[in-house]
Amino acid sequence: MSSDGEKKIYFLLAKEISNSRGTAKVLEALAEISLGEKEEVTVVKETKAREDVPVDFVTIAKFFRAAQKTRQSLNQVYEESMAKYSKVNAMTTGKRRPTEDEVKLKQTLMDYILKAEGIFERNDLVDESLIKELNRFFESLDSAEKLSEANIFSLYISPKTAGLIYPLLDKMRDCYQEYGKLQPTLKRLNRIADFIIEDAGT
Repeated sequence: MSSDGEKKIYFLLAKEISNSRGTAKVLEALAEISLGEKEEVTVVKETKAREDVPVDFVTIAKFFRAAQKTRQSLNQVYEESMAKYSKVNAMTTGKRRPTEDEVKLKQTLMDYILKAEGIFERNDLVDESLIKELNRFFESLDSAEKLSEANIFSLYISPKTAGLIYPLLDKMRDCYQEYGKLQPTLKRLNRIADFIIEDAGT
């Protein structure tokens, strides 16, 4: 993607945040950001709280996108887990006595499904709070010229806003890391569910 194209994407995201028309619209604009794996790892490190280093809007946006990508990836596996749970539950409700493996799988699946939902809920609150603080920052700019497509890559967050945003980025990082840890576990449970469903059908 050209530099001009990137500038436009980040500028439109900033405009959505400054317009504050709701989290959904901001997340739609955020999804336009293209982020490779290496860049994702780098930006996660760069957004760790460091009071002596100023933080720019684009870096925050990239980290926001990294967390969104990881959430979307886990959400796909979560949806599969919900479907597996429903199928195993339907197999073992009222028709026959469930096996020990089926009982254990159902309980474990539900435990991790609830864990994923808990992280999603915390992530939603962080998203809303981060958007609110960035919106306030954009409103505080002295001139509309400070928020433009031309200078979007050099737009640094004020120290006051950075102080409010860093705790939110730490919470978002926690969600990001928990998504990464939870996804392989859910994938493994989904594979186990497939084996049990297959065995039940034979």
